[in-house]
Amino acid sequence: MDIPSSVERGQVHSIPNLHPSQRSPNNASNGSQPFDSSSWENNNLDHNMATPMASSLSDRIGSFVDSCSRTSLMYMAENVTVSNPDDTRSLIVDDMNDYGSMASSNGSSSRRNSVGTLNEQTSLLYPQLGKVYTGTSYVSTIADIYEEDINNEQHQISHHIKSNFLQSVFNSINILAGVGILALPLGFKYSGWILGMITFCFCLGLTNYTAKLLGRCLHAYPDSHTYGDIAWNAFGNRGRIVVSFLFLTELITCAVALVVLLSDGLGSLFPGCHPLLMRVASFFILTPMLFFPVRHLSYTSLIGIMSAFSIILVIILDGLSKPTTPGSLIEPADTTWWPEDWMALPRSTGLIMAGFCGHACLATIYRDMQHPKQYTKMVDWTYMITALIYLTVAVTGYRMFGSETMQEITQNLMLVPEYNQMLNRMAVWLIALNPIAKYGLTLNPVNLSWELALARQPSVEAWCTKQPWRGVAINVMGKVLVSALVVLLAYVVPDFDRIMSLLGACFSFIISGMFPILCYLKLFGPSLLPSEKLVLYILFLLCFVLASVGTVWSFL
Repeated sequence: MDIPSSVERGQVHSIPNLHPSQRSPNNASNGSQPFDSSSWENNNLDHNMATPMASSLSDRIGSFVDSCSRTSLMYMAENVTVSNPDDTRSLIVDDMNDYGSMASSNGSSSRRNSVGTLNEQTSLLYPQLGKVYTGTSYVSTIADIYEEDINNEQHQISHHIKSNFLQSVFNSINILAGVGILALPLGFKYSGWILGMITFCFCLGLTNYTAKLLGRCLHAYPDSHTYGDIAWNAFGNRGRIVVSFLFLTELITCAVALVVLLSDGLGSLFPGCHPLLMRVASFFILTPMLFFPVRHLSYTSLIGIMSAFSIILVIILDGLSKPTTPGSLIEPADTTWWPEDWMALPRSTGLIMAGFCGHACLATIYRDMQHPKQYTKMVDWTYMITALIYLTVAVTGYRMFGSETMQEITQNLMLVPEYNQMLNRMAVWLIALNPIAKYGLTLNPVNLSWELALARQPSVEAWCTKQPWRGVAINVMGKVLVSALVVLLAYVVPDFDRIMSLLGACFSFIISGMFPILCYLKLFGPSLLPSEKLVLYILFLLCFVLASVGTVWSFL
């Protein structure tokens, strides 16, 4: 299928909300330059040649960790925009006294407002932010702030660093293989083998296809560097606002799931404790993570994929070590081909789809690749490996426990005394580390959003100026209140399966299914064949129905 390039369409939209690692001098000076695919590829190759080759095993491991942390950090930040209510674009960077000439080298210090002067303001609500530059033609994301902070600490420009093919596959798997993997056996329990496999294959094929649609949009519109940029190309500023709202809401829901997961893990390790006590303990364990620098928290994202593989290993070893049911792979439990309870079937759709919600990061991964032409191949390998991981957990978990499968497969493992309890406890502790590691990274864009909103209020800033401790107090109290609200939601909605079902049915189908289809139809509709449009419309309708029904059933 021929996809019209930016030149063929006659225009290239200037999408300026790029973090510094993705700003080039050409883009900074003139975002409307025609797209030259050969020169763009040559630039990428030049960057690759400028990157020193890893000379040792430690260098290679460090490169992998840096690539993974960079991608996970941007995944949590790219789609939350920073702008003023009056549509004046704002960019917030670190204290220029510390940042020095480095900001000038990447173009950040050249931001000026409509009258050509710098609008400087010291933020007391968010002490790490030193200056505010306003202009009429720029939009920034929270990723700008994070990347500037990283560069300020490392005293180097990191935009030459790119991920190779293997690192890109690893980063994609790490983002996809989240805590939702624990509820996959329950999804198959609700749906039975036949409908479970059909649903799984549909979700896998759908998200693989829409991921490639996003890649085509990114290729045709080279100024698009984020998921929000694609939405802006298709639907203007309203599309960007919708993406930011969905992303922030998804992050809050994910944080609630992390609290429930940690509380259930503590409950498995310390049985008999009241659920309220577990939520309170989770609050005191997780809240301090909100005060760690996000550049350090991003490295902990590796725990996600480590916990996923540990669960696979523990389930297989436990299943082979026990000869009789329940909890045995040698003598499987009673399972069903069709749903035992048809009213629970819609919830299974969300549980299975929850594992495929990662499209918001694909734009970052695409631009972070050394060879973007390998993107389609990277997507295929990512989904093949992820599907193998998911199917292993789903099939073995449901086969071992059948109708007794609980909302988290780790809960089943802890209830079987014949298992190696030390091995299982180590796995549960690793699962418990996942929320601790990701809680601060998940809520950081949420906290930074309200901090920036308050910082733009002159009355609040003036009140904080009178006493410096007031800004610090607001910062601390605000983060504590946000964490308390998340824990309260986790207590009100204590079921992990309901939360994951909501994530899958609502956010996954919208972000990873419906929205990419809408953007693709909007951007390339005139050039598509009628048969292609028909397929896209059918997929959109199926996503809409499954999302609507699954979302409603998540609250029943």
